[in-house]
Amino acid sequence: MADAASDPAAGAAPDASRLAALDIFLPSPPPDPERHEQFLDEAAALALEGHPITVYLQDEDAWAFAQCEPVADLLESAGDWALPVTLVGADIVVTAAYPTIAQMRRFAEAGTAPRAPKSAAAAACGPGGAPGTPGAPMPREAGGFAAQLLGVQAAKPRPVGGPEIGGRRNLMGGDHGDGLPDAGESAAR
Repeated sequence: MADAASDPAAGAAPDASRLAALDIFLPSPPPDPERHEQFLDEAAALALEGHPITVYLQDEDAWAFAQCEPVADLLESAGDWALPVTLVGADIVVTAAYPTIAQMRRFAEAGTAPRAPKSAAAAACGPGGAPGTPGAPMPREAGGFAAQLLGVQAAKPRPVGGPEIGGRRNLMGGDHGDGLPDAGESAAR
Protein backbone atom coordinates (compact mmCIF):
# COMPACT_ATOMS: atom_id res chain seq x y z
CA MET A 1 0.00 0.00 0.00
CA ALA A 2 1.46 3.36 -1.05
CA ASP A 3 1.61 6.22 1.41
CA ALA A 4 0.65 9.84 0.64
CA ALA A 5 4.28 10.90 0.22
CA SER A 6 4.94 8.46 -2.62
CA ASP A 7 1.51 8.62 -4.32
CA PRO A 8 0.70 12.03 -5.84
CA ALA A 9 -2.95 11.04 -6.31
CA ALA A 10 -3.28 10.38 -2.58
CA GLY A 11 -3.06 14.08 -1.74
CA ALA A 12 0.67 14.59 -1.31
CA ALA A 13 1.78 18.16 -0.68
CA PRO A 14 2.40 20.06 -3.92
CA ASP A 15 5.87 21.19 -4.95
CA ALA A 16 5.92 24.76 -3.59
CA SER A 17 8.42 25.85 -6.26
CA ARG A 18 5.76 25.10 -8.91
CA LEU A 19 3.03 27.21 -7.27
CA ALA A 20 2.20 30.86 -7.89
CA ALA A 21 2.09 33.17 -4.90
CA LEU A 22 -1.32 34.37 -3.75
CA ASP A 23 -1.76 37.77 -2.14
CA ILE A 24 -5.06 38.23 -0.32
CA PHE A 25 -6.19 41.63 0.92
CA LEU A 26 -8.82 41.54 3.69
CA PRO A 27 -11.11 44.25 5.09
CA SER A 28 -10.77 45.58 8.63
CA PRO A 29 -13.02 45.28 10.48
CA PRO A 30 -14.42 42.24 8.70
CA PRO A 31 -18.11 42.44 7.79
CA ASP A 32 -18.54 38.75 8.77
CA PRO A 33 -16.08 37.95 11.59
CA GLU A 34 -17.02 34.24 11.62
CA ARG A 35 -16.33 33.81 7.88
CA HIS A 36 -13.17 35.91 8.27
CA GLU A 37 -11.80 33.56 10.96
CA GLN A 38 -12.79 30.49 8.94
CA PHE A 39 -10.92 31.87 5.91
CA LEU A 40 -7.80 32.65 7.99
CA ASP A 41 -7.81 29.05 9.28
CA GLU A 42 -8.14 27.70 5.69
CA ALA A 43 -5.33 29.96 4.40
CA ALA A 44 -3.08 28.94 7.31
CA ALA A 45 -3.68 25.25 6.58
CA LEU A 46 -2.74 25.74 2.92
CA ALA A 47 0.36 27.73 3.91
CA LEU A 48 1.43 24.84 6.15
CA GLU A 49 1.05 22.52 3.13
CA GLY A 50 3.52 24.72 1.24
CA HIS A 51 1.24 27.06 -0.67
CA PRO A 52 2.79 30.55 -0.92
CA ILE A 53 -0.06 32.66 0.54
CA THR A 54 0.30 36.13 2.02
CA VAL A 55 -2.65 37.75 3.79
CA TYR A 56 -2.81 41.51 4.34
CA LEU A 57 -5.22 43.13 6.79
CA GLN A 58 -6.49 46.59 5.90
CA ASP A 59 -5.80 48.18 9.30
CA GLU A 60 -2.49 46.43 10.06
CA ASP A 61 -0.96 46.40 6.54
CA ALA A 62 -2.16 49.73 5.08
CA TRP A 63 1.22 50.10 3.33
CA ALA A 64 0.53 46.96 1.25
CA PHE A 65 -2.87 48.29 0.17
CA ALA A 66 -1.21 51.52 -0.98
CA GLN A 67 1.82 49.91 -2.68
CA CYS A 68 -0.04 47.18 -4.59
CA GLU A 69 -1.20 49.09 -7.69
CA PRO A 70 -4.01 46.72 -8.79
CA VAL A 71 -5.55 46.79 -5.31
CA ALA A 72 -5.04 50.53 -4.83
CA ASP A 73 -6.64 51.23 -8.23
CA LEU A 74 -9.57 48.91 -7.49
CA LEU A 75 -10.22 50.43 -4.08
CA GLU A 76 -9.95 53.95 -5.50
CA SER A 77 -12.55 53.21 -8.18
CA ALA A 78 -14.85 50.75 -6.38
CA GLY A 79 -14.33 51.43 -2.69
CA ASP A 80 -13.84 49.09 0.25
CA TRP A 81 -16.84 46.94 -0.75
CA ALA A 82 -14.47 45.20 -3.24
CA LEU A 83 -12.59 43.59 -0.32
CA PRO A 84 -11.49 40.83 0.09
CA VAL A 85 -9.31 40.89 -3.04
CA THR A 86 -7.23 37.91 -4.20
CA LEU A 87 -4.29 38.36 -6.56
CA VAL A 88 -2.20 35.85 -8.48
CA GLY A 89 0.85 37.88 -9.42
CA ALA A 90 -0.56 41.22 -10.60
CA ASP A 91 -3.88 39.68 -11.72
CA ILE A 92 -6.97 40.18 -9.57
CA VAL A 93 -8.82 36.86 -9.60
CA VAL A 94 -11.47 37.30 -6.87
CA THR A 95 -13.13 40.40 -5.45
CA ALA A 96 -15.75 40.96 -2.76
CA ALA A 97 -15.55 37.34 -1.57
CA TYR A 98 -13.24 35.11 0.39
CA PRO A 99 -11.68 32.54 -1.97
CA THR A 100 -12.43 28.92 -1.20
CA ILE A 101 -9.73 26.34 -0.53
CA ALA A 102 -10.35 24.80 -3.96
CA GLN A 103 -10.00 28.21 -5.63
CA MET A 104 -6.77 29.01 -3.80
CA ARG A 105 -5.27 25.67 -4.82
CA ARG A 106 -6.39 26.10 -8.43
CA PHE A 107 -5.09 29.69 -8.64
CA ALA A 108 -1.71 28.69 -7.19
CA GLU A 109 -1.34 25.80 -9.63
CA ALA A 110 -2.64 27.65 -12.72
CA GLY A 111 -0.77 30.87 -11.95
CA THR A 112 2.57 29.51 -13.10
CA ALA A 113 1.30 28.23 -16.48
CA PRO A 114 2.48 30.27 -19.47
CA ARG A 115 -0.27 32.36 -21.05
CA ALA A 116 -0.59 33.86 -24.50
CA PRO A 117 -1.05 37.64 -24.43
CA LYS A 118 -4.57 38.77 -25.20
CA SER A 119 -5.97 42.05 -26.46
CA ALA A 120 -7.91 44.03 -23.85
CA ALA A 121 -11.20 43.60 -25.71
CA ALA A 122 -10.70 39.86 -26.21
CA ALA A 123 -9.67 39.36 -22.61
CA ALA A 124 -12.81 41.12 -21.43
CA CYS A 125 -15.35 39.34 -23.60
CA GLY A 126 -13.62 36.64 -25.64
CA PRO A 127 -14.57 35.63 -29.15
CA GLY A 128 -18.01 34.42 -28.06
CA GLY A 129 -18.85 37.74 -26.41
CA ALA A 130 -19.27 36.19 -22.97
CA PRO A 131 -17.00 37.03 -20.04
CA GLY A 132 -14.70 34.20 -19.06
CA THR A 133 -14.27 32.76 -22.55
CA PRO A 134 -10.76 32.71 -23.96
CA GLY A 135 -9.95 35.80 -25.97
CA ALA A 136 -8.32 36.09 -29.36
CA PRO A 137 -4.53 36.46 -29.48
CA MET A 138 -3.23 39.98 -29.85
CA PRO A 139 -2.41 40.98 -33.43
CA ARG A 140 1.29 41.02 -34.16
CA GLU A 141 1.13 44.21 -36.26
CA ALA A 142 -0.94 47.35 -36.16
CA GLY A 143 -3.68 47.52 -38.75
CA GLY A 144 -6.40 49.85 -39.95
CA PHE A 145 -6.55 53.35 -38.52
CA ALA A 146 -3.98 52.53 -35.80
CA ALA A 147 -1.47 51.62 -38.53
CA GLN A 148 -2.15 54.91 -40.30
CA LEU A 149 -1.52 56.83 -37.09
CA LEU A 150 1.71 54.94 -36.50
CA GLY A 151 2.82 55.31 -40.11
CA VAL A 152 3.10 51.53 -40.53
CA GLN A 153 3.32 50.27 -44.09
CA ALA A 154 1.61 46.97 -44.77
CA ALA A 155 3.97 44.09 -45.62
CA LYS A 156 1.55 42.89 -48.31
CA PRO A 157 -0.62 45.18 -50.38
CA ARG A 158 -4.18 45.02 -49.13
CA PRO A 159 -7.06 44.63 -51.60
CA VAL A 160 -8.91 47.79 -52.55
CA GLY A 161 -12.65 47.91 -53.25
CA GLY A 162 -15.10 45.04 -53.13
CA PRO A 163 -15.52 41.95 -55.25
CA GLU A 164 -16.50 42.23 -58.91
CA ILE A 165 -20.17 41.27 -59.14
CA GLY A 166 -20.62 41.65 -62.90
CA GLY A 167 -24.13 42.35 -64.19
CA ARG A 168 -25.99 40.98 -61.15
CA ARG A 169 -28.96 42.87 -59.80
CA ASN A 170 -29.59 43.93 -56.27
CA LEU A 171 -32.83 42.13 -55.46
CA MET A 172 -33.15 43.90 -52.13
CA GLY A 173 -34.57 47.00 -53.82
CA GLY A 174 -31.54 49.26 -53.62
CA ASP A 175 -29.30 50.95 -56.17
CA HIS A 176 -27.95 48.51 -58.76
CA GLY A 177 -26.26 51.00 -61.04
CA ASP A 178 -29.26 52.70 -62.68
CA GLY A 179 -30.10 54.90 -59.70
CA LEU A 180 -32.64 54.32 -56.98
CA PRO A 181 -36.16 53.31 -58.10
CA ASP A 182 -38.93 55.91 -58.01
CA ALA A 183 -41.84 55.59 -55.62
CA GLY A 184 -44.07 52.69 -56.66
CA GLU A 185 -41.41 51.29 -59.01
CA SER A 186 -39.74 47.93 -58.43
CA ALA A 187 -35.96 47.64 -58.34
CA ALA A 188 -36.19 44.45 -60.43
CA ARG A 189 -36.76 45.32 -64.07
